Amino acid sequence: MTASLTLASVTLPTAPVGAPNPLPAVAAMPQAPYEASTEGLPDAIAENIRYGQVTSIHPYLLQDQYTRDRAAASMRLAVLENDLLRAEFALGLGGRLVRLLDKASGRDLVYRNAVFQPANLALRNAWFSGGVEWNIGMRGHWPLTCAPLYAAALTAPDGEPVLRMWEYERVRGLVVQIDATLDSAVAALHVRVRVRNPHADETSMYWWTNIAVAQTDGSRVFAPATHAYQTQYDGSLAHVDIASPDVSRPAGAPAAADWFYTLDGSDLPWIAALEADGSGLGHVSSQRLSGRKLFVWGDTTGGHHWQKWLGGHYFEIQGGLAATQYEHLRMPGGATWEWTETFLPLQVDGVSSEEWPSAVEAVGAEVRRAAGATDASRLDPVADLDPVELLNVGSPWGALEAALATRYGAVFQSLPGVRFVAGDDEDARYWRELLGLASATDPDPTTAPASYVAGALWDRLLAEAPATWLTHYHRAVMAHASGDHARAAAHYEASLRQRRSAWALRGLGQLRMATGETDAGIAALTDAASLAPDLAPLALELGEALLSAGRAEEASGFLASLPPSTRDLGRFRVLAVRAALASEAADEARRMLEDEFDVPDIREGELSMSDLWRQAFPDRPVPERYDFSMA
Repeated sequence: MTASLTLASVTLPTAPVGAPNPLPAVAAMPQAPYEASTEGLPDAIAENIRYGQVTSIHPYLLQDQYTRDRAAASMRLAVLENDLLRAEFALGLGGRLVRLLDKASGRDLVYRNAVFQPANLALRNAWFSGGVEWNIGMRGHWPLTCAPLYAAALTAPDGEPVLRMWEYERVRGLVVQIDATLDSAVAALHVRVRVRNPHADETSMYWWTNIAVAQTDGSRVFAPATHAYQTQYDGSLAHVDIASPDVSRPAGAPAAADWFYTLDGSDLPWIAALEADGSGLGHVSSQRLSGRKLFVWGDTTGGHHWQKWLGGHYFEIQGGLAATQYEHLRMPGGATWEWTETFLPLQVDGVSSEEWPSAVEAVGAEVRRAAGATDASRLDPVADLDPVELLNVGSPWGALEAALATRYGAVFQSLPGVRFVAGDDEDARYWRELLGLASATDPDPTTAPASYVAGALWDRLLAEAPATWLTHYHRAVMAHASGDHARAAAHYEASLRQRRSAWALRGLGQLRMATGETDAGIAALTDAASLAPDLAPLALELGEALLSAGRAEEASGFLASLPPSTRDLGRFRVLAVRAALASEAADEARRMLEDEFDVPDIREGELSMSDLWRQAFPDRPVPERYDFSMA
């Protein structure tokens, strides 16, 4: 049955991600709601948890400018389809597999979100629920989950289509290639992932495939394991028996939790999610992707609120490179790792109420039978094919990193099956100019730089360029993000001597605050805000600094001076409540909280709203609207 690969779109109620926050992410990277303890863990897992920790998401900019106001908008898709399955990939959103339709049953195998609503769960903030997400590089939802990937249409020797997606991940310096095709004989989607470290030096590697599945009262998850490492959002990892008590029913989970299964060591890692009637989804892979996980939101007010906040009820089954999601692996310079994943519709009757051992045996037998009938070999001969027919263009950074390496005789060995484009977009124009790929311009210090870089070679390029306010500023940001405060201060000050800019003042202000020079830091942030009075993220940082310094009345006055369109934003309303409470204006704080407002980018695990409510109303329960607790 010949498949097709086409471009299409779907219209959804959408809250746009919006433009990136123009202020570079020099502060510590947003943390997950808990950190893992290594106490009592096997040495290999403990060492992987300690290795490869990331302190900054730089050089990426944060994506935190979205709201919760939704209007109809289209999502661009690449669609693989045959008589059995329809697979829809969102090319502008990290290549997310947003739909996998089983045509025989008319059922969506993965959770298909009916809205597009960003929320603050990813490393760059914006994330959305649903479908199958590819996560590479470092613990968390990867930096490109709400960004475009390159995509191309390929034709295999047997005439069947293959969708290729690829990008360059900038923190770890990795090239990732994802090839997808539908099986010719049975209902199955095959995905071949290939990751290369194109540099000479070792880097840290992380991968988890996150598969959202719609949750019902009858949902049950199976994996070939009797034990798992469990965490319940307090940092501990306990090795628990998953059959006693039985943790396989997501709807019955008492609270948000992760179970990282200790698989039986067989040559076919798998996990499956089935409904009460025995229908569902199986996920199998080659041995390299040996980790499996179940995530549930839990039967709590906060867990239900989070799911409504994101769009609907679901749980996740996942596959990863390591035993747990807290780990990073050592990837040598020049290394290429690859594996195959297959997504299968399943029907396993009579296991809904079976005890764990017999149910797993029955489901495993069907998974092996279904997987054995598939053939992913079509992906072998196309792995190195040049992607001639582009369907989508990603970022210029793979091309720019290659040009930078060539300039200085460094190693950058990309994958043969990918092609990066330097492009002509404004985001990276300045770097193309420094590399001699575009004619030079005179950057305006009143306009925020559009992008940032990291690494010794970029710093060398800036050092060799004529010294300007912008070269010094970029060198300051790189030093700041890497923790070299003295060098960062010197470059910020050098930049300000050449041209006064809100960007260098903001960086210097953040630096002074971080090193304990609070008054100097607030003064610099105040000067920065005066040069960019309409920039809400900068005003938010100043308000936060004033409150943190115990200058609550000054913070209240500053917030009152802002235009209503800024004051009404959720984060500013939180600042106003905090300032009122700190100024002993509790009645005003209570009034603001009772007005019931939302903070669109409230962070996973953040309890600011419930904490503020308890301060203002110690004798009243927290309203569901403000309850985001996950424990």
